[in-house]
Amino acid sequence: MKASTQWIILLGLVAMVAGVSLSLQGPTPRPQVSALWLEQPRILPDFTLTDHRGQVFDRSRLEGQWSLIFVGYTSCPDVCPTTMSDLARVYPKLENALGDDPVQVVLLSVDPARDDPKKLGQYVEFFRPGFVAVTAEHAQLYPFTQSLGLVYALVDNPNGGEYLVDHSADLVLINPEGAVEAFFRPTGELGTLRKVSMAQLEQDLPVILGAYQG
Repeated sequence: MKASTQWIILLGLVAMVAGVSLSLQGPTPRPQVSALWLEQPRILPDFTLTDHRGQVFDRSRLEGQWSLIFVGYTSCPDVCPTTMSDLARVYPKLENALGDDPVQVVLLSVDPARDDPKKLGQYVEFFRPGFVAVTAEHAQLYPFTQSLGLVYALVDNPNGGEYLVDHSADLVLINPEGAVEAFFRPTGELGTLRKVSMAQLEQDLPVILGAYQG
């Protein structure tokens, strides 16, 4: 056997061994993030809501783009206006970081009795034009919020007056397939206002979007 042929066979064996080694190692591990990043995205069941323009908001409004969904209501005294203000402040930075992957911000109002489309529109556009607000009757809202992994409940106001709504303060990241991809969880000590860290969002969101394989 000629020396050149031996070298070709040897190089082929080396390449084959390297390929087997890589296959045994499995897929490249995902980057580490502070967000709760699901191993398997969770597909949302069919739903029908109404946005602040009176238009139908269903699964098709989530598909083909990334979305951040936040549960709240316009009469919320603390975490809702704070979170919406934080999102409006950080959104230009997200636009610059994400480039061709814009993120839709959706406020899911769980107070349909007081939050009609006009009020919702005034509320979200006060923070940033382009943000979306949606709601529905409780018969639709309860199962939808549960499918997001969130909860809410109407409670009496201890100071009198109109009722309050206790609700999750997470931001839920929905991928372009209309599935729950990750959760940005609120932080803070007990007894303080717990809300999502915008620094965490700004750091983790580009990482998750960059690793997404749709």
